[in-house]
Amino acid sequence: MKKISALCSGLAVIFFLTACGGQVSGPTASSAPSPSGAGHPSASTSPVAPPPAASEPAGEVSDSAIDPDLTLRPAGAAECDGDNLNISIAAQPTASGAGSFYSEITFTNTSADACLVEGPPSIFNLADSATGMVVGKRAADSGLPEVVQLAPGGSAYSTIHFSNAGAYSCDTAVADVAIVSPPNWDSSRTITLESPVTVCNTPATYNVSWISATSLF
Repeated sequence: MKKISALCSGLAVIFFLTACGGQVSGPTASSAPSPSGAGHPSASTSPVAPPPAASEPAGEVSDSAIDPDLTLRPAGAAECDGDNLNISIAAQPTASGAGSFYSEITFTNTSADACLVEGPPSIFNLADSATGMVVGKRAADSGLPEVVQLAPGGSAYSTIHFSNAGAYSCDTAVADVAIVSPPNWDSSRTITLESPVTVCNTPATYNVSWISATSLF
């Protein structure tokens, strides 16, 4: 009777342990960490591409695209018609000295509309009225570009700078008139000088400046 009881007790223990063993579970596959492949960087160490450079807003031009030589011209005015410009030349004796003397060309707008003028005279020559011959060699134009807007009756100015021909060993000539054309104009006029001037035929002993809104005298 005791053997049967002991056997039953042993079977009960085995059954309990088997039942308990079925209730214990190990870690699931989803909870196991995935090993990284050898030599492959993780996402946190992947290189990041720089953001694209910001483009300029549409319709804007960068400073580097602007032509530094571009001259701004006032709006609403056309270039002066040479036929509507009065031209006169006046000597400036008080500005003379040290081997230099000056005269000034004045361009006056005789039209009823404002207009623009820019540049040196298209034609400027000295001549002997008795023979009609052009005399003296003109040097390169001087001064800086300037767009001048002339109101009706307004004037702009150009300076003639003479060097003393007596300071040179040169073939000289005497001029008593100037042949002048406004900038960008082919039709010229003959202007009588207040006093005849002596110039070298070679080398050049006078030049003419670009037109300016301001008189130097």
